[in-house]
Amino acid sequence: MTRQTKIVVTLGPAVATAEAIDGLVAAGMDVARLNFSHGDHDTHRKLATFVREAATRQKRAVAILQDIQGPKIRVGTFPDGGIRLKSGDRVSLVAGMGLGDASRIEIGYPRLVNDVGVGSEVVLADGLVRMRVTEQTRDRLVAEVIEGGPVGDHRGAAFPKANLRVSAVTEKDKVDLAFGREIEVDFVAASFVRSAADVERVRQLSGVPVIAKVELAVAFENLDAILGVADGVMVARGDLGVEMPLERLPFVQQDILRRTNAAGLISVTATEMLESMIHSTRPTRAEVTDVATAVMEGTDAVMLSGETAIGDYPIETVAMMDRILVEADRPRSDHQSIGFLAGQAGYASAMARAAVEAATDLGLGIIVAFTESGSTARLLSKYRPGAAIMAFSPVERTRRRMAIYRGVTPVAFERLDSTDAMIESADRYLAENGVCVAGEGVVIVAGTPPNRSASTNLMKLQTIGE
Repeated sequence: MTRQTKIVVTLGPAVATAEAIDGLVAAGMDVARLNFSHGDHDTHRKLATFVREAATRQKRAVAILQDIQGPKIRVGTFPDGGIRLKSGDRVSLVAGMGLGDASRIEIGYPRLVNDVGVGSEVVLADGLVRMRVTEQTRDRLVAEVIEGGPVGDHRGAAFPKANLRVSAVTEKDKVDLAFGREIEVDFVAASFVRSAADVERVRQLSGVPVIAKVELAVAFENLDAILGVADGVMVARGDLGVEMPLERLPFVQQDILRRTNAAGLISVTATEMLESMIHSTRPTRAEVTDVATAVMEGTDAVMLSGETAIGDYPIETVAMMDRILVEADRPRSDHQSIGFLAGQAGYASAMARAAVEAATDLGLGIIVAFTESGSTARLLSKYRPGAAIMAFSPVERTRRRMAIYRGVTPVAFERLDSTDAMIESADRYLAENGVCVAGEGVVIVAGTPPNRSASTNLMKLQTIGE
C-alpha cells in the first residue's frame, strides 16, 4: 500500500549536508521545515538549495515550510547556564533579558508587571517549572514555585491566563519573511498566533499559504476565526501542553483536527512524535501508537522536530515514520465524503465528491486530477478516498505545495491545449510508469477549457490504453 499521510522533516545540524538531505528525500520526506528560531540565513539558504537539488535528482515534489519564531517570550541568562528551583521557593520576576539567579529571573516581556497580576500562573522551560504570582509591585512580580525543576538560559516563559499585548510578527520575523520570499518557500508556519488578524498579517508579509500553529490557549478559543483565514493548522503540542492541563491535550488535538478537516484545510500534527529516536534506533510503543492515533483522527501530515534536526538517527527516523504511516493509513481506506466537508460548495467540490464516490463504488485505485492551483487535489484529499490521487500540474510551485496533501502524488505535466490531449498524455504516463496496466479503470477530474484555475467541471471514467 502507498503511504498517504505526509512527513514534515525539520532540518538542522544533524542533516546539514547534501548527502543527508538526499537520504531524507529517499526515506520519504515530503516537506522540509526550516526552523527560523535557530540558524542564520546563509544556513537556511544552503539547506533550501540542497532540498531543491535532491528533489530534482529524485524526481520528487518536496515543499519547503518556513517556520518563523514569532513572539516567543523567554527568560534571560543564569550563572553556569541554568538554575534549579524547588517547590515553595519565592522568586522575583522582572522585565529584561539580563543575568538572573534562583531568587530573581528576568523575562523578556516589557509589560510583565502591567499585564500579569496576582494569581496568574507562570510556566517556564516548556512546563517543567510552574509558579503562581503572589505579589505585584511597581517594578516586579513575586511568585511561589508550585512545581520545581531546571530552568536554562533563554528557555520559554508562558502565562496561560494572562492577556498579553504582543505583536504576532516581530521585527526579526519581518526580516525572515522577506528572506523566505527570496528563496521561494512554499508555506509559512505562523508561530504564537492569537487571532485571525495575526494570520492575515503573516500572509501579507509572506505572500504564500500560511499554516497557523495552534500553541496558545487563546488560539484554540479563536480556532473558528483562524480557520476562516488560514490555509492550514498545525497542532503544536509542545507549547499547547504548557498552556493547558496535559490531560486535556489528546481531546484538544482531536477537536482541532476534526474542525480543520471539516473546513477543508491542511492539518499537521507536531511535537514529540518519535522523540525517543533522537538517541535510539527504535521508537517506543507509545510513540508508534501516538502517530497512528493522529492518522486515524485525520491529520494530513506528521512532523519530526529534534529527531531529525539534532538526532543521532535522522534518516532512520524518517524511514521508521514511513513504515508506521503505511500501516496506520490502512484503516482509513474508506473515504469520508458524506458530510465530511459540509461547508464546501461549488463545481470543484461537487466534482471531487463525485470522483471519490465513483472510485469507491467501482473499486478503482487511481484518481487523476489536472490542476493549475492545486485546489482540486486538496478537495479530493479531504474526502479521504481509498484510491491514490495522481495530481498532474504544469506549475512547479503548485506541485511542491501539493506535496503536503494527504494521498496526493504530484506529477510534472506539460501544458496542453485540449482536455482530450491532457487525458491521452496522462494515460500514457500511468501505463509507461507502471502505475496502471492496460484495461485498468481510473477516474479523471479536469476542467474544460483547460489551463485555467477554478475551472474544474468534468469527471470521466477512463480505461487505460483505450
